[in-house]
Amino acid sequence: MRRPVATRRTQTALAGLAAGLLLLAGCSSGKSAAKTPAGNASSGAPTADAFGVRPNIQVPAGQPDGKLGVKVKIPGDGTKVTDGSVVVLQFAAKLWRDGSDLGSSYDQGQHPAIEVEGQKQMLAGWEQGLKGQAAGSRVELVVPPALAFGSKGTTDGKITINGTDTIIFDIDIVGVYPSVQADIPAGTGALSDAALPTVATAVGKDDPKVTIPAGKQPPKDAVYKPVIVGSGAQVKKGQTVVVQYEGLVWRTGQIFDSSFSKSKSLFATRIGVGDVVPGWDEGLVGQTVGSRMLLVVPPDKGYGAQGQPDAGIQGTDTMVFVVDILDAR
Repeated sequence: MRRPVATRRTQTALAGLAAGLLLLAGCSSGKSAAKTPAGNASSGAPTADAFGVRPNIQVPAGQPDGKLGVKVKIPGDGTKVTDGSVVVLQFAAKLWRDGSDLGSSYDQGQHPAIEVEGQKQMLAGWEQGLKGQAAGSRVELVVPPALAFGSKGTTDGKITINGTDTIIFDIDIVGVYPSVQADIPAGTGALSDAALPTVATAVGKDDPKVTIPAGKQPPKDAVYKPVIVGSGAQVKKGQTVVVQYEGLVWRTGQIFDSSFSKSKSLFATRIGVGDVVPGWDEGLVGQTVGSRMLLVVPPDKGYGAQGQPDAGIQGTDTMVFVVDILDAR
């Protein structure tokens, strides 16, 4: 799955256990200190029983019955999953056999799965169990071998799933969309500042047109401004946001990464928890769903003095992002 250059940490110990499905070996990249989990009760944050927080899966006593089990633990009221739907999913998984934790997309540095229902991109148990479920739901799936990895099982790194293993998943359905080219609603421009880049308000498949002000130096401090003000709920720290985005270098005016240019495909990440550069965490939390945001991100809110040479970003470069916020849960 594509990662934008805004992502700060790389995924490690990931197993390609099924096409498009990432199961973790339960560790992060180790590039930065781990933060307190969002579900830590002592912090006053939501518990693991809440949508949007890493689930705490309880393995039942006894033996599995070999059938697909589907239980809606938290009912949602959003769009329902149908064949062809693009679904954004957060998940955790355990083996029934011994309770082994297979990891979670909520773990530090990881990102949600973005899959298409009915296209055999997911485990068969996921496709069958998620069909008809609503966005905003947490669904527990008990997936027998025949609907998971079959009689041969699979092994990747420290993870071994036997051919007789039943897997328990808790899956949060963050969003359901008709296609990966989903858009925010059209809106009128809300930004007028000669010192900042101009951003077109047209909504569609092409990159939003961004013009860097000629002859002007970027602001020293970060600037986060709405171009289109959405009418949805405010984005909260720790939520998963679903976005389309475009990134440019102020110095050159060149696009270095864009979901619009890459066949326009959705990107999703938890926000406000350090999974992306600080300019995204600071600039998107508190904004409203449906907004188009201009984020002017200086080096200290981006990649620092090391930059991202492979993307043409020097350590002194200010980045300019346009981010359309489609969803936040």
